[in-house]
Amino acid sequence: MRIAIDYTAAVRQGAGIGVYVRNLVAAMLAQDEENFYTLLTSGRASSGRPFPIAENVRGRNLWLPDRYLNILWYRLRAPLPATLFSGPADIYHGPDFVLPPLGKRVRKVVTIHDLAFLEHPEYAVPALAEYLRKVPQAIASADAVATVSHEVSRTLIEHFQTPREKLVVVPNGVQPYFRRITDPVILGATRHKFHLEQPFVLAVGTQEPRKNHQGIIKAFYQAQQEKDGPALLVIAGGAGWLYEETQQLVRDLHIESKVRFLGRVTEHELITLYSMAELFAFPSFFEGFGIPPLEAMACGTPVITSNISSLPEVVGDAALQVDPHNIDELSHAMLRLLQDEQLRTDLRQKGYQRAQLYTWQRSAQKMLHVYQQLHSGQNNFANEAKSS
Repeated sequence: MRIAIDYTAAVRQGAGIGVYVRNLVAAMLAQDEENFYTLLTSGRASSGRPFPIAENVRGRNLWLPDRYLNILWYRLRAPLPATLFSGPADIYHGPDFVLPPLGKRVRKVVTIHDLAFLEHPEYAVPALAEYLRKVPQAIASADAVATVSHEVSRTLIEHFQTPREKLVVVPNGVQPYFRRITDPVILGATRHKFHLEQPFVLAVGTQEPRKNHQGIIKAFYQAQQEKDGPALLVIAGGAGWLYEETQQLVRDLHIESKVRFLGRVTEHELITLYSMAELFAFPSFFEGFGIPPLEAMACGTPVITSNISSLPEVVGDAALQVDPHNIDELSHAMLRLLQDEQLRTDLRQKGYQRAQLYTWQRSAQKMLHVYQQLHSGQNNFANEAKSS
């Protein structure tokens, strides 16, 4: 097969969908030496995020900037197929919500990560919401629609009446190097660098409304006033949409000395933070999947997460689930984990097992199977979606 994949997110985005595209493509190339891959991007690959190297892959930069491509493809609907840039293709995969114009003979796959911009527009960055208006068109033209969770598939059926036979669940994975660090030298260096005190609560994610950092801060504020409460709240992640409100809340509560905003950290630092934290809090309002809880579990950290959206599906019984809108419930869960050593041990063991279910190798195998089925004329993935 000749497989073309939009690799733009992998080059441009350090987190989020960029992680998904890089890891999925790398895992497919690691187990597929027969098919030929063309990776398209409208942004140049850098030394930090280069095109992967293999005998059966080539990278190709489009000569038209995004702005002009968007006008041609989505506003003017110009009959300018993406295969003019990629060369002939049997399969074209748009892993970032959208599909460009393509010839009738090309079988098309699009990945939908969530529908937050529809279900919770209050949490959607306006520029992103504008970009995602192209989603219905992509779903309609795709031969297969890959989602990262059954919850996302449900919302596609509800909002767009997407045929079940088009849908297939290909979840995210956790890299195998997310493992608990016990080396006292490494732990001590990280503790010193970030001025950490034990026990601390860890939160990870871009500071934006849907991640519910304000809820975490309010719950921490309540919990740290109790006996055996947490000493510190550590938040790792870049400043996103409306981040100022989150940092202002810390000042309003006068707990500046109790909250550390670390900004973006390296993967090694993140793994070390997971390993050091007494518990990990991820009470997000909405997630299409939610990788951080699984990363924390892989590192042996007990997890508190939301009982809504896709998160119960992802974590199963390996985490405490709370109503993300209920500050008292979240605060109580923090105290319960800090005070109950047996509960921490139980969740740690369940978490290790749960994280092992989600690997990029398995996800790549599933996506390759979708490509192969489409190439052979398959049009019905209903049974596979149920078994994912």
